[in-house]
Amino acid sequence: MDKERKAYDALLQTINNRARCSSAADACIYQRQLQFLRNTESQTPAGPYGASTAAQLAHLLTEEALAASGRGNDSVNLDAWLAWLNELLVSRKQQLGETTPILEWLLQRVEQQCTVDAVRCLLPLVESLSVTAALKYFPRFVAIPYPRSVEAALLLVLCQDKLFSIFCTPNAEQQTKELQLSSQLANSLLQMHYDGRLAEIAAAGDTQEELTMLLAHSLQLLQKIASHHADYAIQYAPELLGLALANVRCRADGGEMAKTAYQLPHRVHPAQQSAVYGHDDGDVDSTASNQNTAAAGRRVKSRKMRSLTKQRNGNCNNNNNLQESPSNVPGPGDRMKLLLQGNNEYGGRTPSGDSEGGCTPSSDGAGPQVAGQKQQRQRQVKLRIAALQLMGAVTKQLPRRTLYGYWHVLFPSGGGGDGGAAAGRDNGDNLLHIGASDGNVRCRALALQLAAQLLYGSKPYLSQASCALAPSNYTPFAMSLANSVMEAYRQLAGILEREYVPPVLTQCLKCLAVLVQATPFEQLQMGIVYEFVPHVKILTRHADTSVKVSALLVMEMLVATPRLTQEMACAVGLPLKERRAVNMLHASPRHNAYQEQVQQFELLYDSDAEELEDEEEAKEEIEAEHGEEEEQGSPMAAKAAAAEQTSIVLPRIRIPRNSWLLRLVLRYLDCPMSASPLRVECLQVLLAMTTHFGLLREHLARLADVLCNALQDSSWDVRLYGARALDAIGFQMARLALEQTESRPEQQQQHLSFWLRMLPTIYDAYSNAETATLRCSLCDALSNMGGYSFERLPQAQRTGLLAFLLGCSSDDAADSLVRAAAVRALAVYVLHPTMRDDLVFVEHAAELALQLIGDAQLAVRIKAAWALGNISDALVQPERPEEPREKERISQALLGRLIEAAILACGDHDKVRANGVRAMGNLLRLLSGEEHALMQRGMAKLLDCARAAGSAKVKWNACYAIGNLVRNRAIFSTSAKLADTLFAALSQLIVQHANFKVRINATAVLLQIEHRADMGVHYATMWRSLLAAIERSNALDSFEEYNHRDGLQQQLCLAMAHMIERARADDLAPCRDALESHLDVVSSTWRRVAYRIVPEQATPLFTCSSLLQKRLAAAALTADQRSALTFISNALRVEN
Repeated sequence: MDKERKAYDALLQTINNRARCSSAADACIYQRQLQFLRNTESQTPAGPYGASTAAQLAHLLTEEALAASGRGNDSVNLDAWLAWLNELLVSRKQQLGETTPILEWLLQRVEQQCTVDAVRCLLPLVESLSVTAALKYFPRFVAIPYPRSVEAALLLVLCQDKLFSIFCTPNAEQQTKELQLSSQLANSLLQMHYDGRLAEIAAAGDTQEELTMLLAHSLQLLQKIASHHADYAIQYAPELLGLALANVRCRADGGEMAKTAYQLPHRVHPAQQSAVYGHDDGDVDSTASNQNTAAAGRRVKSRKMRSLTKQRNGNCNNNNNLQESPSNVPGPGDRMKLLLQGNNEYGGRTPSGDSEGGCTPSSDGAGPQVAGQKQQRQRQVKLRIAALQLMGAVTKQLPRRTLYGYWHVLFPSGGGGDGGAAAGRDNGDNLLHIGASDGNVRCRALALQLAAQLLYGSKPYLSQASCALAPSNYTPFAMSLANSVMEAYRQLAGILEREYVPPVLTQCLKCLAVLVQATPFEQLQMGIVYEFVPHVKILTRHADTSVKVSALLVMEMLVATPRLTQEMACAVGLPLKERRAVNMLHASPRHNAYQEQVQQFELLYDSDAEELEDEEEAKEEIEAEHGEEEEQGSPMAAKAAAAEQTSIVLPRIRIPRNSWLLRLVLRYLDCPMSASPLRVECLQVLLAMTTHFGLLREHLARLADVLCNALQDSSWDVRLYGARALDAIGFQMARLALEQTESRPEQQQQHLSFWLRMLPTIYDAYSNAETATLRCSLCDALSNMGGYSFERLPQAQRTGLLAFLLGCSSDDAADSLVRAAAVRALAVYVLHPTMRDDLVFVEHAAELALQLIGDAQLAVRIKAAWALGNISDALVQPERPEEPREKERISQALLGRLIEAAILACGDHDKVRANGVRAMGNLLRLLSGEEHALMQRGMAKLLDCARAAGSAKVKWNACYAIGNLVRNRAIFSTSAKLADTLFAALSQLIVQHANFKVRINATAVLLQIEHRADMGVHYATMWRSLLAAIERSNALDSFEEYNHRDGLQQQLCLAMAHMIERARADDLAPCRDALESHLDVVSSTWRRVAYRIVPEQATPLFTCSSLLQKRLAAAALTADQRSALTFISNALRVEN
């Protein structure tokens, strides 16, 4: 109010002075002005006021502007009016009522001459506009050229920013006109930066404060435009990135006035190598492990980066129970995005540890000067943050193919071959250098966070990196990229070594974790892992919980790598006997140079702290043994031992010293004071360790104890991830038992004891679970109990397990997802020998699956369809030799209902159809010939799924199901129409389908037809189709099919041998006639396949010609038939 009073008094004084020496005409104008001011002063702040006050003021200002122009642009009085108006608008906006007339006059004034006072008055008026009014005035503000005055240009940018923010909310979609105006505004801003006028102002050095603020606000406005206008960001990415890089270097030059070291921006040109990058997808999943396919019909997903941001606010130092609904749990694809976007507040507030602006005045004389320098540094920090945010907004809009063209300016190029300083732009442009050298905590953290976001999804691009020997006359792109990756590791390791601020350490570790996930270690020089793992190991014991969690995240990504190099195996603590199986990918002359480094690295495991841990563990084991002996001597212990004779004690094996990661994780999980996010991350590390199960398989006793404690934890997150870790460990145990060729009773007994230890805890955790997500995870974990462990469970435990799952799947009050997970577990058990013979159990499981196959949720239908497929597999599996030949069959009524459900599933989502067609083929195989209508409907559905456009997996499964269907000979005897439809569809699939795997499975159907009579009149058609398919197998429409070409040709040749073996005498002449037109291709393909195929499958190809010769000697054939038989025999002869 004091400022307004002073401006009011100054205006009155100016008007009175002008009125004394003015003409009569001007005196009337000044009298009206004085009268207006008296009327305004007499009003109270309480309203309301109409539009007359603002209209009168606008009229008076128009008169004064005309009078000033008549006096030769003497605007002293007008300036006083604008100064008072600005203070009035800031303090008492309601004093003028409706301000539209004032806004119109001011806008016209600015359009004519963009002065500081006029634009300053516009700013408070713009802030109060509605969305409609903002859209109305935005084109006029965009058309205003930026003035030479820095202060006026700053105020104009602020007005434009306010208008843009009003009508452009985060979720709003802009129309075409608004996008055009946004592009026009952005072009004006870019022109202001690139035309050199700001460089001239910076050189003058008079308006450093306003210049820094102008740069920062203009970058913020460009960032908003780029975020909402993707096409503009893509088109002008070189200019926008060049502008961001020029301002991200803005620092004080050390002078007394702390001048801004302004640099003129330059366009950033993308590298030409980006053209060879073929993936345009925004998020590219990492390559799955070769151990991902589950025997129980489920895939164990490869671990992706994920976030713990929901625990970071208030949960880092306590064990609060985080009760969250399943809808709030991020999915596998969203967790990484949450992780990388979890600290956007770095650009908005100053955390502790800011090394800039921390000065305090040492004396009265130096105080104002130091304070001014501090404020200027803070403005420069805001400018650098705005530049980083602009860079992030632009790179987020760029497609992957375009983004990687700017890799050389965003990341170090690694010009130094021996790890020295890189040449070119590595002196301060790249994000990692900013994260290492910037003097402000927020800038360092934001730069590292942006680097992590750019690295996410870069695995296909970085897979091109290679350190293979290259020609000396030029550097290949693969080696340049490899040098860049290795330099990035060196800079990140340097940050970990020097940094001490927890937010920056956390962001650096997250960036390192993303880079580890995307790096092809087997193609790079050995030694990268040795550079960063020692620092990460130290940070796993940091005092800050978020730093410990992020450090464990790096090790999780490292241990989850499917193929371990020698240094990686050493870093994660893989046992020595397991390392022999690791591919020694660096077995080269340069490998010897790192032997000394390997020995030094292994000394990390022999630290004093770990020796103390060994002593503590030994004491704990001794105390536990004494405790067990005392308990065994008590009467209660004797009764308990008699009551639980089936319980088995898991043997405890000391964890090797080199397995430091496993030791650390188990110690954190055993500690009751560990924070909830830390325990969750430790369980995630255990889950990643299952990728290389040799790390865990000798320590099932400790794992069982840890998982039991996790399932009983007070935190919902810990229980959930404990169940997921149990799921992965159970799957790997089952897979290991299936892959072993020799029986290992001790290991099998450990697996059985593990499950006996876990079952009671699983039941309790299920009963106490508040959410469906945890219950589903527990049911999934039970489904991964291997066949060996399930078959050898004591009868009481097995009965209890089945009763538990049947109860879960039959509970109408339970969530349908939980019921589906329980049914899926039962469907896994159906394939075990003892349960497959129990027809009552099989039918009960089928009934439960039928109840869920029509559920409204897609995830439930997928699980129910998969269970239906497993149940149908159990129904058609061949009898074992020790079984009686007559096997009890499922009731026809239930079989009909199952087929109807399968037909319904075949018209559902692709993931449901893929399992529906699998069940259909098995069930139709069991159907009797009397059910002609149902048979026809089912086969029509299968053929539709095989021919219709959609998922390739659906077509593969449909062809496989047709192969099961043709084993039921009733389809050929009941109706010729069914056979006509079937063979016509097969012929089309074998010859014309674009997917080679679909052709392979369609060809395999012919191998299932054992009798020539089943083919009928379609024999010659199918023979010609096979020959045409061999001819077309060499024509690759897509290079992706190259890997399946050999398999297709092998299957086609085997089908030819199968058909010619069952040919009748009257089939020989048509077969010869068809073969003559494809003779060269078929003969060469036949010989090539015969010598390439595995010996176990090559017999039909090598014996085909000799069998035809024997038939020529034994059968009574006509001359034409003998000639045809001789021709075919010679054409299919393997030997030349």
